[in-house]
Amino acid sequence: MKKHLTAIIFGVGGAVAVMIALMIAIITIFMGSATSQKDCDSEETQSATTTATVAGDWTKSGTSANTNAKAVFDYWTQKKGFSGAAAAGIVGNIAGAEDSSFTLDQKEIGGGADGGGGLYQFTPRSKYLNGSSTVKKTWKGDWSADDQGDAVWALEVSNGIGNGYNGYAHMSVSTYAHLNDIEKATLQWMWGYERPAKNNSTGPSRIAAAQTAYKIFNGSSIAANDSLLGGASSTAATGTATGSDSNGCATNTGSGAGGDWGWPFKSIKNNKPQISGEQLFGKSSSRQGGFHDGVDFGTVPYGGQDILAIHGGTVYKIGHQGHTQNDLGYYVFVKSDDGYYEVYQEFAFEQSDADQNLKVKEGDTLKTGDRVGTLNQVGDVSHVHIGVSKTELSKAQNSAFKDDGTWIDWTKLVKK
Repeated sequence: MKKHLTAIIFGVGGAVAVMIALMIAIITIFMGSATSQKDCDSEETQSATTTATVAGDWTKSGTSANTNAKAVFDYWTQKKGFSGAAAAGIVGNIAGAEDSSFTLDQKEIGGGADGGGGLYQFTPRSKYLNGSSTVKKTWKGDWSADDQGDAVWALEVSNGIGNGYNGYAHMSVSTYAHLNDIEKATLQWMWGYERPAKNNSTGPSRIAAAQTAYKIFNGSSIAANDSLLGGASSTAATGTATGSDSNGCATNTGSGAGGDWGWPFKSIKNNKPQISGEQLFGKSSSRQGGFHDGVDFGTVPYGGQDILAIHGGTVYKIGHQGHTQNDLGYYVFVKSDDGYYEVYQEFAFEQSDADQNLKVKEGDTLKTGDRVGTLNQVGDVSHVHIGVSKTELSKAQNSAFKDDGTWIDWTKLVKK
């Protein structure tokens, strides 16, 4: 191409050639911009090992640092199925605090002969180097980005990210991989995997680096890939998968169709659930405002049974609020195409409860009768509360104790 343009320049005239070259450049920029915004299936690939490029700023294309940073990003998105935001959070932790040069076999400064090493600062270095013989994993110890990613995955991340350190609870791989909130992804990795000193102040620099990685590696075009996440834990944990950075390329973002209404337990026969008194929707003598905004199904008699979707829809938020019967605990928000919203709450309060009882993740599409969770009498759990509204649920919560028409007695919608 360069020889062709040179021939034009010298054969036709400099002015004409410059105009043509300028037009080509404009068209190329336009086409590239359109592709980055609309072609969600395109993937830029780079070698996972250092190539013969110059060293330098990891944000500059053509440097070995940039090549290795992109290799880390590609490993988590293309091989493990993480969203662009989740992968950017990992890159940001490396660039923002660990090693902005992205030296593959970086030794820990002041760490001694067997201090930390590599992009993820394995401590000790022998934990990575001897992996294949010591703990019978598959990595080779050659310090490539892919090999280090495999080591991180096998040693710890495949079981989730976080263990309560500095207040960051365990998060399943699937939930982390679906995050579209860059800051949340960065901090969860920081406190859940890196676990620096609790007075560490590098959070802002890690987040800034993650935002840069998200931009330069086109993270907005990459949604979590459930087919690649098949080997990861599917149990959802705390956190939301919604964010303002998505450009519409993510999958499973639409709401479900709705369909028929049904009861949440198979054992309910002849439309006669075993609920009464304060469990029922409506007037309540014991609750704030004298009103109950949903229906409670107790562990007696429904303990040990699956909680089934009462209406079809898409899980658009899973969150956590509080640890007692005065709180929501873990909650599941579902949106239906026919204008209804359903919430399932109070069947899990602690992370251990969620690990056992929560059976969906954000983005899942449910049909009436699909499993949402399991009702087990553990800890503070005594029932599952199910509410329905035609107002988006985060807003409907403002009327939790008000009989103002926001909440609906959905039991009347079940076919008799």
